[in-house]
Amino acid sequence: MSMKVLLSVLIALAACSSDQPQREQPAASRPQALLTGKTPHHMRNCPSGVESATTQATPTADGVDLTITSPDPAAQREILVRAVLQSLQRDPLARVPQHTGEHGGPGSIGFCPIIHADTRVTYAPIANGVRVHVAAHRMQDVATLQEATAARVRAMTRPSS
Repeated sequence: MSMKVLLSVLIALAACSSDQPQREQPAASRPQALLTGKTPHHMRNCPSGVESATTQATPTADGVDLTITSPDPAAQREILVRAVLQSLQRDPLARVPQHTGEHGGPGSIGFCPIIHADTRVTYAPIANGVRVHVAAHRMQDVATLQEATAARVRAMTRPSS
């Protein structure tokens, strides 16, 4: 490796160092309820999108707990599979609003109540489904996350027949 290339790599690594001061992130990467975009995949990655699933949001000190359940055993298994998938997603890297259902945007738009913009997502299996905990990275975003999640849960409520 030439000295010029090595120097370029070292400069790039230094620029990405965690010792650098944290910059304020653009508003688009913060938790929001932006209920926009098409649902071409019908929320196939969202536990709340499973047929017969019901979702309840409960505020917590650092974010929100989503209790997602179903009376159907097959749906319960699918809810768990999707919760695992959601917990494996990391902060979205893209800073431009894009909603394709493939986690390519900033994580602040869409319909799934699991918001990935500046959050950490964990889950725990429970009777009839799963409890997903969504924690805001910054305490000043907790109320916004809770409000955005509640708006998404309300938007998902299926009309009673």
